[in-house]
Amino acid sequence: MNNKAWDKFLLLAVSLVVIGLSATFAMKSLAFGERFGMERVTPNDELPETREVSATGATAFVEKTQTWATPVKGEGSKPKKAVPLFVSVPIVEAGGKLIDMSDPEAPLLRPPVTNAWLTSNNLDYLNSSVLSQDPDGDGFTSLEEWEAKTGPVDPKSHPPYANKLIFASRQQEVYTLRFSARPDSERFQIMRIPTAKWPQRDSFMMKVGEISKDQQFQIVSVEEKKAVNSFGIEADATEVSVTFLPKQESVVLVKGIDTPIPNYFAEMQFQLDSQFKQYVKEGDAFNLTIDPDTKYRVIKVNEDSVVITYQTEMEPEQTVEITKK
Repeated sequence: MNNKAWDKFLLLAVSLVVIGLSATFAMKSLAFGERFGMERVTPNDELPETREVSATGATAFVEKTQTWATPVKGEGSKPKKAVPLFVSVPIVEAGGKLIDMSDPEAPLLRPPVTNAWLTSNNLDYLNSSVLSQDPDGDGFTSLEEWEAKTGPVDPKSHPPYANKLIFASRQQEVYTLRFSARPDSERFQIMRIPTAKWPQRDSFMMKVGEISKDQQFQIVSVEEKKAVNSFGIEADATEVSVTFLPKQESVVLVKGIDTPIPNYFAEMQFQLDSQFKQYVKEGDAFNLTIDPDTKYRVIKVNEDSVVITYQTEMEPEQTVEITKK
C-alpha cells in the first residue's frame, strides 16, 4: 500500500471514531432530563418554634465580661496553691532544696519576707541582697517596706519619714531662779542667776499671776512655810510655785535656794538628707523638706532617746520614740 492510500485510510478511521463519540454524547444528553428530574414539592409556610431561652442565654454569655481565674490546689484550711496553666511555675534551688515559689507551704527563700510577696511585687528574689535594695527609689529598702506593709515598687507608698529621723544628742540650756526676798505680803523678789544662755543677772519684783519681763515664767501661787535651818533656828521657808513658760512646766522655788530649770534640745538628723541638722527644743515643731505637709514636734528629750509626734493634715497624730544610736 502506497503512502497516499495509507493516509486516506487513517483519516477515514479517525472520522469514524469522532462520529461514534458524537453519537454517544448526543444520546446521553437526551437522557439527562430523565436521570436528574426534580420532584414537585408542596410549599409549607409554617415557621418552626423559636429557641428563645437558648438565644437569651447565649446573648448574656457573650455580653458578660469573661475573666480567667487561675485554678488553685489545696483542701480544707490549708493555704491554697495557684496552678497556672499558661506560665511556668518558678522553682528555685536553695540550700540543696527545690523551692516552689507559688506554694504557700514552701520554705521562705528570703526570710522573713514571704515568697508570695516577692513574686507579686516582681522583686529580684534570685539576688541574695534583694531585701536591702530600693527598687522604687523612695529611700526605703524592700525589707523596710515589708515591715511597714507598704509597696516596694511604688514610690508613693512608703513607711513614715519619721522612721528615718536620727536622734544624735541631747543639748541643754539652764535657766536658774532664786526666791530671794519678800518685801511685803504681795510682792516677791525672784532673781535670775547667770548661766551660759542667760549670762546677765536680773531681778524681778512680782505678784501672783504676773509674768516675768523676760517672758520665761509666771508666779502661780505661794505657800507659807517655816523650817529649822542649819543653826537650829526656825526660819522662813515659803515656797513660790511658778510655771516655766517655754515648757509649761511647774517649778517650786524655795526661799534662798537656787533652782536650775533645764531646757533640753534634741539634735535631730535625717538619713535621707545629709544636710539636715536641727536643734529642736522640747515642745517646738520642725519640718522636713521632703515632707512639707507633715508637722513634727519634739515632746520629750531624754538622755538616750527623744519622743516626737507627727501628723499629716487630717490623719491621726502618731507618737514615736527614737533611740540615740
